[in-house]
Amino acid sequence: MRNAHTALFLVLVACGGGEPIDDQLTDGGSSATADAATSASDAMPGESVDAGGGASQLASTLSSDCATLQGRAVVNVNGNLGISFTEPESPFTFLGSIQFEVPSNFTGAIPNPEAWDGNGPRQIVAVTSSAFSLHGNHCWFDDSPSAPGSVVIDDYRPSEGIVKAEFSSLVLRSCSGVATCTINGSIETTGQGVFE
Repeated sequence: MRNAHTALFLVLVACGGGEPIDDQLTDGGSSATADAATSASDAMPGESVDAGGGASQLASTLSSDCATLQGRAVVNVNGNLGISFTEPESPFTFLGSIQFEVPSNFTGAIPNPEAWDGNGPRQIVAVTSSAFSLHGNHCWFDDSPSAPGSVVIDDYRPSEGIVKAEFSSLVLRSCSGVATCTINGSIETTGQGVFE
């Protein structure tokens, strides 16, 4: 099972392409809160797991028109902070993920499109669909959204697996086409692990 989780994150970190998703709707928006369900023997490489269990939590009210950001969640740090959502039972079919790449301890709004000068730290938020198509605020290239929406980070400590963010109609663009993906709601994690 550990190898399946590791392989999933390697695919996500690679920011896989794929074809744009058109009009694929999900039934997100419900609240999901769970306790950490892993033990030290089940942990992925680099994952810190509370030996007592139950200390880490994840709460998500995220809804999206390109990915399901609800259900069983895996929070992991591997160059960025990623939260992957899967079906609750084996074979744990991948439903979607959200990734954050901002400086540690960053708080405030992330610009959409990304206003990167080529030198300083990136400020990226991205979503991967169930077809592994990536959408992000860094994928607008020479274009920009007419109504960009917003995302505000209230807490971000990636090495601890912690993020608290609020989304209001944030419009992300496909990194391999022109399709867009709109994100609403909030997400809060308090550590790395698997959340049932």
